[in-house]
Amino acid sequence: MTQTATPMPVARHDSVAAREIAIEHGVLTRQMAGLQRRVGEQMRAYAQQVSALQDEVVHLRGQLIVSRTCMLWDLGRAGVMKPVVRRARQLAAHAEAGAMAEASSVICQTGCVGHAHPWLEADGQCSRTGTACTQIENKV
Repeated sequence: MTQTATPMPVARHDSVAAREIAIEHGVLTRQMAGLQRRVGEQMRAYAQQVSALQDEVVHLRGQLIVSRTCMLWDLGRAGVMKPVVRRARQLAAHAEAGAMAEASSVICQTGCVGHAHPWLEADGQCSRTGTACTQIENKV
């Protein structure tokens, strides 16, 4: 009497392997989607940067034409414009100023208003900033 191998364990093994492959496929698909999203964001940022640089090139070319025209017509410095500060620097300075104002407000709220006004002088001036206290004016 010969015994034959039963196909049940093989089918069960194939089912587990297929499930593991499906899970791994899902993980890889999610990682690929995240990668595509990040690359898309980088491409958009790069396109914006290139556009800003192209705008700056056009502006600088215009300044060069004006400067050369003034020089060739002996107009002196009358038509010469000041160098352009890059737009990114301007935006960074503006954002930094806004962040500093927010930070100062938070420091004032927690350090002064929240702790019995240790920086408030008798005349209503803030000893930390040297200006009139804005938190007291907002409370009144």
